[in-house]
Amino acid sequence: MQEVLHARRSRFTRPVFLAAAAGLISELAIQWCFRMGRPLPLLVTLLPLLPMAFFIASLARTVQKMDEMQKRICLESAFIAFLLTLTLTFVFAGLDRAGVYRATWDDVGTSMLFFWACAYIFSSWRYR
Repeated sequence: MQEVLHARRSRFTRPVFLAAAAGLISELAIQWCFRMGRPLPLLVTLLPLLPMAFFIASLARTVQKMDEMQKRICLESAFIAFLLTLTLTFVFAGLDRAGVYRATWDDVGTSMLFFWACAYIFSSWRYR
């Protein structure tokens, strides 16, 4: 039991998780300031890009260190997320052409991350 708790705790202290959390928190803070009508300097609005860039680099390093099964799960979840995002993009394009709804990049990006998280959970469960 102690080993399971230690493994779970270590996941939350890995650079990938910490960079993702820092990026999310800083992005939410910037969006909150915009919604509240508070003007921010340009450099402050670009601040979330730093942890996001660190997240991408950490994720690449993490994938390189994975064993074959973990790489397969990661690749399969990325592929599922890609297909779902591509489908959603086609739907958004059709809705835009019909004049019903015009999606923003945030709609696609947020959906893509959600699809990847769900696909990763599904793929991990499938190969357990």
